[in-house]
This record gives sequence, structure tokens and C-alpha cells, in this order.
Amino acid sequence: MTQQLFLDWVFLWRLVGQSSSSMHKLLRYFSEPTLALGASASDWQQAGISDKGLVIYRDWQNGHDQEIQRDLAKALKSIEQQQQQVITLHDSRYPLLLKEIPDAPPLLFCRGDVSQLSWPQVAMVGSRRPTQNGLKLAEQFASELSQRGIAITSGLALGIDGAAHYATVKAKGITLAVLGTGLSEIYPKQHVTLAEQIVANDGLLISEFLPHTPPINYHFPRRNRIISGLSLGVLVVEAALESGSLITARLAAEQNREVWAIPSSVFNPQAKGCHALIRQGATLVEEPSHILEDIASRLGQARSGHFGGIAPIIVNENSEISLEAQQVLAVLGWLVQHFDALIEQGSWDAASLAGLLMELELAGRIATVSGGYEQLKSGS
Repeated sequence: MTQQLFLDWVFLWRLVGQSSSSMHKLLRYFSEPTLALGASASDWQQAGISDKGLVIYRDWQNGHDQEIQRDLAKALKSIEQQQQQVITLHDSRYPLLLKEIPDAPPLLFCRGDVSQLSWPQVAMVGSRRPTQNGLKLAEQFASELSQRGIAITSGLALGIDGAAHYATVKAKGITLAVLGTGLSEIYPKQHVTLAEQIVANDGLLISEFLPHTPPINYHFPRRNRIISGLSLGVLVVEAALESGSLITARLAAEQNREVWAIPSSVFNPQAKGCHALIRQGATLVEEPSHILEDIASRLGQARSGHFGGIAPIIVNENSEISLEAQQVLAVLGWLVQHFDALIEQGSWDAASLAGLLMELELAGRIATVSGGYEQLKSGS
């Protein structure tokens, strides 16, 4: 992407007030932000932009909206200083699974290793005020799943979210945190250090909002669709009946993702949301292996970015690996190699390689180690 095209994407995003629906209308009508920014207000009206949006656009065209220029300058400064990367809907690095969802975020502001966007992920969500048992379960599931090569995705909130992120970092796994604020406004403040640990350990911070966007209540439900959209499924650890975690679970079901829930005592108010999900058809899980069994057949589908018409990959300790996976082993050899090094040596895109590495890990042929991936001897 050229510097000018990058600026046009960010500028148009600010001009429409970070409205995903307005941005999609303009992209459908004009195909590119550059064309939208050079169009007339009547063209914007034909694209379906509201009267309020038209007033803002006309004011900008007439040079009467200096606030937009100031916001853009501030955003670009933070993007440069924090080494944020901006992934647009037209970028080849944009995760295919997320692109499938209704109202996919037009832009993703990222800090960390952006190749993790296409890594097979399981989302973990739950109460901000969990029980001690809930925290232990979150840590157990996050640790074991991440050690098996699954990335753990959550929302950086207090409670279950934070426990899942912390446990994954401690296990030297990969975790992705999707924020309801800009990346320069980490929320809650208690998790500023956690956010830095995620980046330092090859994880990723993600937001669809401009860097200095503050915490606004209605932004967090928007954030939830990204958490579920990036993932193969959503695990609800603990949740009350009136819980944002249930919104994430509902979105996951609408996006054709798996929904798992951990049961608990009927006297535990933080379990009522999980029990309600199970009654509605969510899969009851008691240990991480249940999730691994459920997602094994969907890893090949995740590679292709959709869940329809793809032959499942059967992975277990005694299974034969696919020809493509054997090619990855040949390139890996007996060296420890990073994901990017494998990309450079092969003909895979990031999503395909991520799925192949997951196939190999679940088949017991490779292990995630410090510095990348290592081939294991057969039978080890």
C-alpha cells in the first residue's frame, strides 16, 4: 500500500466518524477511499450517507472542519511512535475469517506480530468479577490450549479476559487482545503492563478505532464481533445472565463459530449465563481436550477463510499428515525456525501456513519453542 493510499484510508475513517456502516457504503459505491475523498457531496448522498454525514463532508470540503485535521495528525504521530500497523479490508494480510463476518471492521490498528491475525484462535470471555474457581479454569484452559499451539483471543478486560491473557503469556503461547479503545488509550489502566507483555511476547493488540479513541460504552459490543470473528469458536468460562460475554457468544453463533460453555454449581450466579448458553445449544466442555477435539476438523476450513465445502483434516497422534504439511516439515528441517522464515522459503500465505503448522502440532510432529518451531522425532 502506498503512503497516500494509507493516508486516504485513515482519513476517510475519521471523516465518517469511525462508522463501519458508512465506511462500507462508501467502499461499495466508490471501491477505494481515494475516489470517495474526491467525490461530490451528491455522490456521497447516492452512496447512502446520512444527512449528518453529508454536513460533515461539506464542511471538510469547504475547509471548515479543522478538528478532523488535528485528529488525523495526532493519530498518525501515535501510529509512527508506537510502530502500529494499519491493516485495511483490501490488504492481503487481513484475516480471511474476519472478512467473512457481517460488518467486518474496515481497518485494524495493530501492535505486535500481525502474522498472528491468521493463526488458529480460540476466544475466551467471561465475567469481570469471576469466582476463584472461574479464574483457575480460565488459566488452565488458556495455558493448555496455547501450549498445544492455539492462539488465545480475548478483550483485555478485568476478570476472565485478563486471566486468559496472563496465563497464555506465562505459558509462552500466543495471545491476541482486541480493544474497545484506541491502542494509545489502553483500558482498563490496570492492564497497561499486560498489554506491553503481550506485544513483547509475540502477541498482538488490535483495535478498529483510531489510536486516541477513549473508552465509550457502545464501542465494547462492537469490539466483541471482532473477538468472535477472528476465532474458530468462543469459550465462555463464567458469565451472569446480563453479560457482555453472552453478546460475544451470540455473535459467534451468528458467524457460524463454535460456542462452548463451562458448567458450574446452580447456586453460582456467575454460572447462570453459561447454563443458559448450554440450554440454547452451546457445547458443554469440562477440559481443554474437548475444545481440541471440536476444532480439529475445522482447521483446514480456517486456512481457507470459510467453513463451507472444505474437506476436514483429521488430526490425532496416529494420523497421517497431509502432503502440504509434509512440505512444511521438509522446509523446517531440524532447525528452529520462525514463522516469517518459513513464509519466505515456501509458497504459502500466512493463513495456509498457520493451518499447516497447527495440523503438524496436533499430530505431534512439531513443537512451539522459543524462537519459532522445532520438528520432533517420530514417536517422541
